Amino acid sequence: MGASLLLVGLAATLLSFVTGATLGAVKSPATPLQPLDQAALRVMSFNVRVNTASDGDDDWAHRRDLVPATIRFHQADVIGVQEAYRGMIDDMQQRLPGYRWFGVGTSDGKDDGACNPVFWRESRLELVTAETIWLSRTPDSPSTGWDGAYPRTATHVVLREIADGAEFHVFNAHFDHEGEQARLESARLLAARVKALAPDARAILMGDFNCNEHSAPLQTLTRDAQLRDARDVSSTPHYGPTGSFTGFAGPQYAGAWLDHIFVRNLVVQQHGILPDHFDGRLPSDHFPVLAEILLQ
Repeated sequence: MGASLLLVGLAATLLSFVTGATLGAVKSPATPLQPLDQAALRVMSFNVRVNTASDGDDDWAHRRDLVPATIRFHQADVIGVQEAYRGMIDDMQQRLPGYRWFGVGTSDGKDDGACNPVFWRESRLELVTAETIWLSRTPDSPSTGWDGAYPRTATHVVLREIADGAEFHVFNAHFDHEGEQARLESARLLAARVKALAPDARAILMGDFNCNEHSAPLQTLTRDAQLRDARDVSSTPHYGPTGSFTGFAGPQYAGAWLDHIFVRNLVVQQHGILPDHFDGRLPSDHFPVLAEILLQ
């Protein structure tokens, strides 16, 4: 009996030591954490990857259930989607009851080409206005900008909270993957649009910018439009991997941080990059980015 009690005591001591060591290794926030506000708006940016047979087992037919499931599980209220063809949007709409969306095809302003729609939860939000901005010298008509490889757009909607009438602007953009000048000019164009809003207007700019936080385009957004990356101003530490692009390499891999959520006149209480997978299968070649935002 004495030996058994001694073993139990040693095991408890060892468990306490290991637990204490593990907890001690967790990085503490610089400032004391505050309770989370459950009324926060959950905003997601999600490049869902175009529908192409060249992706093999990672083509849309294998992912059409995974993308909406990811959005539903994380209970996003506003989602900026990139690279969605019309058929993909129809699949998502079918699997996302309770959401509405706005967006047009980049090629013709209707249904042709990839679309960058904004989805919103209709039980909480209503649409006030909507427009599409082509990232080019002719932003009001379908066009390819500067040295870009494809037509690129930003979807701009104004949404209103049904409960209290609070309004905010949402811009969902996809910058060109090849054109360096196109990315910089696209940033200048959107910075001007945001800067033209009323000084107290709440604004969210999100998307796949195909460049990192140190690049000239993103520096232009933060400098000229007074936008701030939600990750940098979150009141709690960042959650998840540091990068958002995976290339379908696997849930353990995080490459460049290409996907961002920027805010103006808004409070961010949490920010994360979500490495969700389904037994190893990824919903997309990008991880979704999520920010919890307070409309204060």
